[in-house]
Amino acid sequence: MKALFLTTTVLLLSSQLQAQSETVKQFILKNNPSASMYFYPSTLRMLNLEQNPEFYQLVRDIKKLSFLTFDKGSSSFNKRDILEVQKQLTAEQYEELFMMEDKGTQIYVYAKGKAPEAYVSMVNNNTSLMLFDLQGHPDLNALISLIQNGFNFSGIANVASLTQTDHQEEH
Repeated sequence: MKALFLTTTVLLLSSQLQAQSETVKQFILKNNPSASMYFYPSTLRMLNLEQNPEFYQLVRDIKKLSFLTFDKGSSSFNKRDILEVQKQLTAEQYEELFMMEDKGTQIYVYAKGKAPEAYVSMVNNNTSLMLFDLQGHPDLNALISLIQNGFNFSGIANVASLTQTDHQEEH
């Protein structure tokens, strides 16, 4: 009985760990990101420099957040490749939640499932493509509250820029 329970638990956990979008995995294999960051629950909590309880509420059910940047100057992908990513996400049962365009930047957000447990977001502009692959579900009410209350997201942006700078210095 213990062996059956242990086997079932391992299988369930491994399926959760393999939950990253196959489309994003394939895009990474074909195109080398200029920067990549992976955040897990503990590292997401560390980004809360203000010790804000609403931030903890926002991230508490996020299992993993992958943030990838692809520099268009050093990558070979084009507009057709981006359209193909969108098509493949749909084939993977991701549903487009919204699309927004402003001053040459397109933002796409996709979710998978009725009570979404996975999200993919693409931010495309003239110089780069950013992909966000999130496993779990952020508390969107907490996000809205943080924005309305003027939460300082600059700490998160500073970590991203430091990581990008460190990665660029390696090359």
